[in-house]
Amino acid sequence: MKLDLEAMRAAPGRPFAVSGEEDIPTLDWRGESLLVEGAVHADAVAFYQEERVVLRVRVQGRVHRPCSRCLVDLVEPVNYEDSLEVMPDELVGSYLELRPMIEAGMRIGLSLKPLCRPDCRGLCPTCGADLNREGHRPGCGTKETRDPRLAKLKELL
Repeated sequence: MKLDLEAMRAAPGRPFAVSGEEDIPTLDWRGESLLVEGAVHADAVAFYQEERVVLRVRVQGRVHRPCSRCLVDLVEPVNYEDSLEVMPDELVGSYLELRPMIEAGMRIGLSLKPLCRPDCRGLCPTCGADLNREGHRPGCGTKETRDPRLAKLKELL
């Protein structure tokens, strides 16, 4: 998606709107390559003011990621909206390419700790069992293992 800078410069203060879909097959995020499901829908409204562009961008998409507790694959919906300014030194050429801003909106819209469900119990750190589907494995010992730093608290209770 692009905005015509020449038309915007000719009509300062006038809103220019663009809407469409951007094909972003994968999204690099924190060292991971996340699969984006379908196209990312984006809407943008821009104004040319005082030799810079004031831009309002809204992005919507769906991203495949692992649950942060149990590692099961989930599809996270992303719906992000932001306002930003594009400074004069960044306005080179006849068009303003919106793809980098759309990708940034997708990254910012992702949750830091995605969960497959709110009550996800995760994986046991000792035996590796998925606690959403099964109990601890025989001989795990997680239930008996207590943090020694909490011994004083147990005495108080």
